[in-house]
Amino acid sequence: MPIQLGKKQLGLSRLLLAFEVVQFRWLWASVFFSSMSMGMRMLTQGWLVLEITDSPFWVGLVAGLQGVGVVGFGALGGALADRFDKRKVLAVVQFGSGSAAILIGVLALTGLIELWHIIVASFFQGLFMATQLPSSNSLAYEIVGPQRLLNAMAMRLAGMNITRIIGSLAAGGLIANFGIGSSYLFAGVSSFIGLSLLLSIKGNFRRVNQREPFWRAVRQGAMFVWSTIQIRRLLGLSLLIEAFGFSHFVMMPVMARDVLGLDATGLGFLSASSGVGSTLGTLAVAGLGDFQKKGILLTGTALGSGVFLVMFALSPWFALSMVLVSIVGGCLMAYDVTMGTMLQLLSGDEMRGRVLGIYGLTFGFTPVGGFLVGSVATVLTVPIAVSLGGILVVLYVTLITRSVSAISVVQETNASK
Repeated sequence: MPIQLGKKQLGLSRLLLAFEVVQFRWLWASVFFSSMSMGMRMLTQGWLVLEITDSPFWVGLVAGLQGVGVVGFGALGGALADRFDKRKVLAVVQFGSGSAAILIGVLALTGLIELWHIIVASFFQGLFMATQLPSSNSLAYEIVGPQRLLNAMAMRLAGMNITRIIGSLAAGGLIANFGIGSSYLFAGVSSFIGLSLLLSIKGNFRRVNQREPFWRAVRQGAMFVWSTIQIRRLLGLSLLIEAFGFSHFVMMPVMARDVLGLDATGLGFLSASSGVGSTLGTLAVAGLGDFQKKGILLTGTALGSGVFLVMFALSPWFALSMVLVSIVGGCLMAYDVTMGTMLQLLSGDEMRGRVLGIYGLTFGFTPVGGFLVGSVATVLTVPIAVSLGGILVVLYVTLITRSVSAISVVQETNASK
């Protein structure tokens, strides 16, 4: 039982609030390994495309095609999360994702890899992400309930960012010593480990009547989002942050090699620094417990991410860049935890998966934004392109701070959790 003072948890008990639920521990462990797989794939993909093409444009374009997959399938992925057992949906997705990574790894190790192989794999990884995101987030809600949700979302992202640290260093070391294919194989194995842990979760996680026609379910989700002004405002902010905030991840290999003069090992350290900041940011939010002023937290962290992103883009020094990118990562992850929590609390049980599916659709704008940044970088420079994204974030968040900060969420009670 948690240690309590009135209605507040204390210290470590508040930080580990969601882990009181046994099934969440299995979900967290599964997310840990599947996230390591995803992070290593994205980092390795950027380096591989840069080696093949020597072009930031192609790095952005290949990532952009993954975004097309997420955007094109986002609403459908959310409807699948509402219609079927979320655990089984995630199992299928992790199997497909791991298989694709292993296939690309084998092609790279045998010297048969071509650019079109990476393009096709990137698009299908986008389809997998479009289904994985709403299923994983709504599964967390059903396991822990609304009062533990902010903590659960934060701890999941903390685990994901710990894997970014480990995965980044592992990817850099594997690429430098054993070739790019070995990093893909490691990512594929990690995905299958996550799958095995996912299957240990017990329970029935299908809540919507299957007799509802599938396309009607998709349409109703879109209509609900459009008619709910608070959700609409949040999704508008998400689209911008994904396109011009998170998209700096896509350009990380180019920043590392062409701006800071680093090799694959240096890229691993730069990405790991971002993961350190991201982990600290999510742990800070987790330590807040059931924090009430979520709108203020959301806009404050979004604004901070834009400011420090500009500073990171213009830094010519490796050590300073590591510090700045860690702050950017911390702000973005604290924002991300809060955004995902607010959207779930504003959605009812019947619509949660579909709302999260449309929210996941905005995640597709991270690689799409990477394509835009890569295109601008070919005309101007990479630092200017990345810093312009940060400036857009600062300007937009400044304009909408009052309306978004005023959004309040009403938490349901869930005595069964």
